[in-house]
Amino acid sequence: MQSILKWWLIFCLTLLGFGTATYFDVHKILYEADVTRLSYLIISIFICTSIWIGIKTYKVGKLMDYDQKVDVGWFISESCLALGMVGTVTGFLIMLGTAFENVDVTNTATLQQALSDMAVGMSTALWTTLVGLVSSLIIKVQLVNFEVALNE
Repeated sequence: MQSILKWWLIFCLTLLGFGTATYFDVHKILYEADVTRLSYLIISIFICTSIWIGIKTYKVGKLMDYDQKVDVGWFISESCLALGMVGTVTGFLIMLGTAFENVDVTNTATLQQALSDMAVGMSTALWTTLVGLVSSLIIKVQLVNFEVALNE
């Protein structure tokens, strides 16, 4: 029973984090910064996985159902991390792939445009990495809580 309360605490703290991020318009910043929209895919996977882990934790704590496997959860956690890295590489490709195509070093307007193009790619790389890392970490914390409940 304690494990479901621990999961609930983790989930509520996560919701508090989402609420705080919404208050500071992070979702709007994320939408503008991540041109690949991979961050939203990672967040969707994270939410579904968190609810799934919560259901499994409830079954172990309340129903004493010890035949629960969460190998898929560990895979999903690593997949969130991998999707964040895919976003990182994609952001760097966006940043470096097109930024220097039409640069004339004697013209400040083309240099400014190149820097602007680089900023879009860099923001994509950093945001997808951040979302992937945080999602993976929180899923892993939930999975460790679940496995402790299984061993009790």
